Amino acid sequence: MIKRLANRLLRWYLHPDFYPDISGDLEELYLRNRAASPLVADWKYMLQVIVLFRPSLMRTFFKNSIIKDTGMLKNYFKIGVRSLLKQKAFTFINVMGLAVGLAAFLLIQQYVKFEESYDRHFADSDQLYRLTTDQVVDSVLGTRDAMSFAPSGKALVEEVPEIIDATTTYQFGGLIFRKGESFVTEERVIAVDEHFLNLFTYEVLSGNTASLLSEPNSLVLSESKARFYFESQDPVGKTIYLQDFEKDFKVAGVIADPGQNTHYKFDILMAISTIKERLDEEAWNGYNYYTYVKLDKEANIDNIRPMLPALSKKYMGEDNTLVFNLQPVIDIHLYSDLTFEPEIHGSARAVSFLNLISIFILVIAWVNYVNLSTARSFDRAKEVGIRKVVGARRNQLVFQFMTEAFMINVLGALLALGLAELALPSFNNLISKEILDHAWNDEGFLNNVGLFAFVGTLVSGVYPALVLSGFRPVMVLKGKFRNSRQGIWLRKGLVVLQFAASLSLIACTFIVYQQVSFMRSKDIGMSIDQIVGFRGPRSNNEDFAAQTQKRTLFAEELKNHPEIKGVAMISNLPGGGSSDVNSSSGGIKIVGKTDLLEATTYILYVNDEVIDLLDINLLFGRNFDRTRGIDTATVLVNESFIKRFGLEVNETIVNEKIQFGKNPENPKWNIVGIVEDVNRSSLKNAVEPTVYFYNDAPPQVMVKLEAGKYQEGLDALAATWDQFFPSAPLKYAFLDERFDGLYQEDKRFGSVFGAFSVLALIVATLGLFGLSSFMAIQRTKEVGVRKVLGASVGHIIGIFYKDFLSLIIMAFLVGAPLIYFGMNDWLDGYAYRISFPWLFLGLSLFIVLAIALLTVGYQVYKVAVLDPSKTLRYE
Repeated sequence: MIKRLANRLLRWYLHPDFYPDISGDLEELYLRNRAASPLVADWKYMLQVIVLFRPSLMRTFFKNSIIKDTGMLKNYFKIGVRSLLKQKAFTFINVMGLAVGLAAFLLIQQYVKFEESYDRHFADSDQLYRLTTDQVVDSVLGTRDAMSFAPSGKALVEEVPEIIDATTTYQFGGLIFRKGESFVTEERVIAVDEHFLNLFTYEVLSGNTASLLSEPNSLVLSESKARFYFESQDPVGKTIYLQDFEKDFKVAGVIADPGQNTHYKFDILMAISTIKERLDEEAWNGYNYYTYVKLDKEANIDNIRPMLPALSKKYMGEDNTLVFNLQPVIDIHLYSDLTFEPEIHGSARAVSFLNLISIFILVIAWVNYVNLSTARSFDRAKEVGIRKVVGARRNQLVFQFMTEAFMINVLGALLALGLAELALPSFNNLISKEILDHAWNDEGFLNNVGLFAFVGTLVSGVYPALVLSGFRPVMVLKGKFRNSRQGIWLRKGLVVLQFAASLSLIACTFIVYQQVSFMRSKDIGMSIDQIVGFRGPRSNNEDFAAQTQKRTLFAEELKNHPEIKGVAMISNLPGGGSSDVNSSSGGIKIVGKTDLLEATTYILYVNDEVIDLLDINLLFGRNFDRTRGIDTATVLVNESFIKRFGLEVNETIVNEKIQFGKNPENPKWNIVGIVEDVNRSSLKNAVEPTVYFYNDAPPQVMVKLEAGKYQEGLDALAATWDQFFPSAPLKYAFLDERFDGLYQEDKRFGSVFGAFSVLALIVATLGLFGLSSFMAIQRTKEVGVRKVLGASVGHIIGIFYKDFLSLIIMAFLVGAPLIYFGMNDWLDGYAYRISFPWLFLGLSLFIVLAIALLTVGYQVYKVAVLDPSKTLRYE
């Protein structure tokens, strides 16, 4: 890729008379270097081609234009090189600023492109929709669920002609596979029907495509899992033993790895007919499945959606408040915020913020060039005047200055490519995704480098070129030339823009970090320190009573170890995502006290030790008691459950009864206690109205370890596990780490935001450094006169400060409203949020102010301390 690009560049600029000899010599050197390292050889070849880019070797480019021959073009480049070398400091600032700005812009754009690419790689991806379930009561939209009923996809294909295919899938919570003599827990296993690969067009690497996933007890492995279990062998036709089902499953095929940019990730596919009994049993009674449909190319989704409410009632009953809905698959990752999502989704708002950062950084870099170029107009005025006197036309002068802009931008682009390559490992680590292996061999990245070098030349070069070429030679050569008022105001406006952007980015970074810290440190209503959680083994061939008894004996044995403070069991561990909980949407009421409320109620099954182990505050009533047989018909409820009915939380609710559904014959459950609200999941969401049911031995186990004896406690846990479940691997997680994992996306967003905000400030500071340096040099004689008249160094620095202080205050007035409204809108996306932190706005202003004053002060001080006799020698 690098060598091919270099060859194109060489053939483009090199004179045809020189090309055969020079290209031959370069090829010989390339082959010699390639023997040592192909990568190094490619880059050396590119460097040699760039070094040969000199006027004496160039072809004639333009005919019948403002450039009459190659000599004129050579002259432009020669003058450009001299001008850049004459002002080395300004050249360095411009090139470095453009390089950092462009590298940051392109890296962020690569990440934005990745986030927006989710599920777009499937054939006909714009025709794929997920069937979701909305709760609508009295025309008011309530809970929106990402899941649907098992038969719903088939029903829609039969009822709606525009829906041409559908697939039903089920996501397991982790299954145990045997590899050799050991067991492995696979977390990403989904059951799918034979239509799945018709909609999600993964490449089939091995197996009969027509019959994949059609037989029960069959699997399709991803390419990486096929290597993991069978190494270099062909796995098709071989078997893998599944502990949960206690039987061998046949491998029917191998497909390409799903990749990172899909919302529904998996490693292994299982034929959904394996769990046919479950599908038939739940049918239209429970929506626990992800269903996807494919629309005809000519179908209009706006015509299909109005049909869904009637279909919902046809299959779920006239009194049901649940309604089908269709959601574009390509929108799920960034725009979906439904309950029971298969993974923690991304954020379109966060992507938009990062996109804005990248544009800010690039604009700041371009602004630097415009500011420095126009500020130096006084130095270039005599050059322009003389050129015009000897016959140069304005369009020729424009081309001269555009050539200089082109050279600066090309140098910046090449350096940006190098910086991006160096920063890529750190960037991938920062976003926790491998979005790019190398910048130098990715065609899309290289195309963007070239494109924005060209765009940068136009954006940053046109205005300075027009200004510099427009000087009147009479005024210049008479010494009456002065910088125009319009030019001065433009530079000041651009400086205000730079610092408004820098101020906004710094303030936003502080606010993001504060919100994430707030969520991670807020009291969630329960104690999760020193507690590990894990799922007990499952067996399809062992009856429920036997599994319950074994888990109970296992828990009792753990309590005999002094390193373990307590053991409790629960249906869903705290710290899970939106899908890690049970729920009911059939309506609920407090008998004799409220009407039926059509809303989703969340359900946890717990034993009588959960409340004490997690230190959940019992407000009224009592906890469960396993010695009371009656507790199998009792429940605990949280505050949110009661408040949702508009009732006051007090002891009068205790001993009232709740009933699910509309049938008056449904069971009634006695409320024996009210617990304080606890956040079982992310603080992005409000506490869910929750009912706690008693269960002797739910599937998830929580073990609290003695402080200071973590390792001994974990060793005791592992030994006891092996004693009761020798054929199953133990996989545990600390609850505080589970909660911390819920905020990975927010922490990642804050880290990326912070890192690139610092880069934006560095680029802005580089520009200010150059501008203040040039202004200080330009006003050297003024400083000398002031010193002769008695001005102190501090007084002189203060004069310069006055100009920049006013610009920073203006930047604050521009940036503050944007920060307030933008970040308030972002914070409103969280159920638990901080108040707008005005302190951080002031701190951001202080940081920008300090950096600006230090930068300006340093440059002015160097001039202010000069001896007036030297600065006024030629006056």
